[in-house]
Amino acid sequence: MNQDGEFLLKSRSQLHIHLASAAETCRFALATDSHFSEKEALGEKHYADALLKTEEFIKTVNTLQCDFAIHLGDFKDEDLHPDPKTTQEYLRLMELEYAKFKGRRFHCVGNHDLDSITKAQFLNRVENSGIESDKGYYSFEINAIKFIVLDANFDSNGRDHFFLEGGDWQSPVIPEAQLDWLERELSASAHPCVIFCHHPLYAYVKNGHSYHVTNYLEVRETLEGSGKILAVFNGHMHEEMFHEINRIHYLSMNSMLEGTFIQRNCFYVIEMRSGQLIIDRYDRINNYL
Repeated sequence: MNQDGEFLLKSRSQLHIHLASAAETCRFALATDSHFSEKEALGEKHYADALLKTEEFIKTVNTLQCDFAIHLGDFKDEDLHPDPKTTQEYLRLMELEYAKFKGRRFHCVGNHDLDSITKAQFLNRVENSGIESDKGYYSFEINAIKFIVLDANFDSNGRDHFFLEGGDWQSPVIPEAQLDWLERELSASAHPCVIFCHHPLYAYVKNGHSYHVTNYLEVRETLEGSGKILAVFNGHMHEEMFHEINRIHYLSMNSMLEGTFIQRNCFYVIEMRSGQLIIDRYDRINNYL
């Protein structure tokens, strides 16, 4: 922050990706994996700085005429000794900051959003503009593009994850009912589609931990069969990783969490126009794109 209280980002990078089909112009702001809580830092994870980073994110993108903003999940975190009331306060503070965005805003549900509070508690305390408050997966249309938000925070029996009462965060599933809904949404759409999901839809294992949607092949079969997917965005992995699989672009976006506020922040402005996907990353570290 400079002497006038204005936020300064020291680096910005841009990536252009050719889309298989054209789309109407649309620009949106994206952040992921902020993990806000007031617990002490763990290595490079500076949880308490996430609120200030979110303030910077919103102040920046509010100047850029974005059609909407989306957070890809792990919006908040919890203390080392979890307390549901404290966790809900972290969520309240983050949503207050996010609500300063001048436009429609949306959330993906992340696994850490369901640590010491339930999915219903999380959804009832955030706003997805124009969406019923009990919906973890949903769709919306802007500028003749359909955006579809998926929720993989289910076990193999289709029950919501709630990790205070157990569950395996390494086994997220898109259940059959949601897959059927996704197929209907894609079939009914007259527009090209973009998918958002906290978890990746391709295999990713790191340090012995599994991060991907367990039934990702089944989900991808539905996406590929539609012929309407422009791109798929996910968080969860805390690193950028871009793949093209069967003519669909899968883009894993980097986290906001790592580093102190002075050292690092990371968020994106993404534009689709003239058959191009243009990704602007705003950051304070060396560029990876």
